[in-house]
Amino acid sequence: MAARLAEKNGYTNVKVFHAGVPAWTQAGLPLISTAQFVNDRLGYLVVIDTRGEAAAKQGHIQGAVAIPLDRIVKEKEQFPVDRKAYLVLYSDHTDLDKLAPVVKQISSWGYQRVFILDGGYQGWLKANGPIQKDLVRTKIFYLPRPHPGEITGDEFMNIVNNQPPDKLILDVRTLAETSAGMLPGAVNIPVDALSGRLGELPKDKEIIVHCRTGLRAEMGYNILRNAKFNTRFLNDKVEILENRVFCCFK
Repeated sequence: MAARLAEKNGYTNVKVFHAGVPAWTQAGLPLISTAQFVNDRLGYLVVIDTRGEAAAKQGHIQGAVAIPLDRIVKEKEQFPVDRKAYLVLYSDHTDLDKLAPVVKQISSWGYQRVFILDGGYQGWLKANGPIQKDLVRTKIFYLPRPHPGEITGDEFMNIVNNQPPDKLILDVRTLAETSAGMLPGAVNIPVDALSGRLGELPKDKEIIVHCRTGLRAEMGYNILRNAKFNTRFLNDKVEILENRVFCCFK
């Protein structure tokens, strides 16, 4: 859909990365996060100030933990047991060359959501993000809890089983993935096509988005939220095999 739109607008050298974000992160390649994304989720993320404790004492992102870049890999045992925890690393600037190798190492431990903060600490200051001085944490503390917009596995399965009339389950997997089965009553619109097909969705129902792992579900949730839909998403694994649902084994 996006490629066709680009070609319609006159672009002639258009390529499509079909594997998408899951394959990108599985390869250990970095994702870039905005200051707004981090600010909206402070308290739900593990934010790591890679400049170290001395620099962090002069000012750091509220709630960040200071671990020097050259010590992060050595502090592996500090990292959350939950491999779906959101991890955001930052330096003074974006500093992709310095941070990307560490992101790749962290991803090799099984973490699926490892981000580099666009603009780093200086970008955070320009965005007027909340900061702290002096009191610096050097140990990671992580308490798993649903992020804004997430639905719990129990509530999701209740919706699957009871199909309340005021809710719609949106499956944003590809057509190839849905060929193995779909949840009863669900509507399928692949996430890559979602922006162009919003008119197919009702505004008078809460739309519950799911995919196979939760990554694309969150992407779909953000597209719907920006379009003013009432929506939540499942940040968990879903498999439909021979019309049997295997869900919520994060």
